[in-house]
Amino acid sequence: MASSLERNSVYCKIIENNPDRCARIAERLNRTVVLCGDGSDQVLLAEENIQDVDVAITLTNNEETNILTSLLATRMGAKKSIAKISKFSYFPLMKAIGIEKVVSTRLSAIDTILRHIRRGKVLSAISIKGEQAEVMEAMALETSDIVDKPLKKISFPKGAIVAGIIHNDEIIIPTGDSVIRPGDRVIIFARRQAIAKVEKILSVKLEYF
Repeated sequence: MASSLERNSVYCKIIENNPDRCARIAERLNRTVVLCGDGSDQVLLAEENIQDVDVAITLTNNEETNILTSLLATRMGAKKSIAKISKFSYFPLMKAIGIEKVVSTRLSAIDTILRHIRRGKVLSAISIKGEQAEVMEAMALETSDIVDKPLKKISFPKGAIVAGIIHNDEIIIPTGDSVIRPGDRVIIFARRQAIAKVEKILSVKLEYF
């Protein structure tokens, strides 16, 4: 992450409590400041002017540490915090305690897998609320039965809905009279129980490999 930030000319500091790892990180980075210490140490955060930080990101392997450190950084003045979390049960609590953004390696892996296993011209698939539902983005091609007819005449399973249509650069919030055109991107929200039926519809209605 620090390497990527450096390439984009973003100034950053890393706080790492393992001296050997600090040395290895410092050797690999050019402009990033590497500090050896505890990221939850309030004295250290104050000394490093946490109140001037735009984003504090916590990426340890301990989720509780990430949550508490992100919360501490925000309380001490950081404008925004991002925490690495894998347990889905923690997600609903984050905004309530003041953490705006969450990064989940598990969820990222699920989303990548979904993009590859969903049948059809599915451009992306994102799991939401853990694994209770998905948002899928699919391309409507000229040969699909889903195009050139009002949405109210297309049967979708219970628990699934067309949430958006992207026509060229225009984002359309659809109504029953909205019509999908060839080349449009279609955003579909589906609860877990409806996903199999949505896949079946998409494999027929849109062009699918």
